[in-house]
Amino acid sequence: MRLLLDENVSWRLAAQLRPHCEVVLHVRDIQLDNSPDTSIWRYARQHGYDIITKDEDFVRLVVANGFPPRIVALQNAQVPVGQLAAFMVAHLPQLRQFLGAQTEFGLLMLRLP
Repeated sequence: MRLLLDENVSWRLAAQLRPHCEVVLHVRDIQLDNSPDTSIWRYARQHGYDIITKDEDFVRLVVANGFPPRIVALQNAQVPVGQLAAFMVAHLPQLRQFLGAQTEFGLLMLRLP
């Protein structure tokens, strides 16, 4: 999995996910913090990343433009980074299936309890 964390997802989550993923970057790692969502979308598409976000604008982008990149939209995710990391690690099988070879779906919505 090659993941790009959107600005509204803590940069600290990247370190928690790196042991489980091929590559995890945060938009600030590539100087795209404070950039329009469309710029982040284009970067992800050009460089083979899928996006983890809390932003509904990316949901609209995947509906309007298709994929790649695929979007993992986190809902009810205003929680401490450790709690979000534990949630994401617990959902790794689902994430791997979605972000693997499947080509039918471009959007996965995960809702924290």
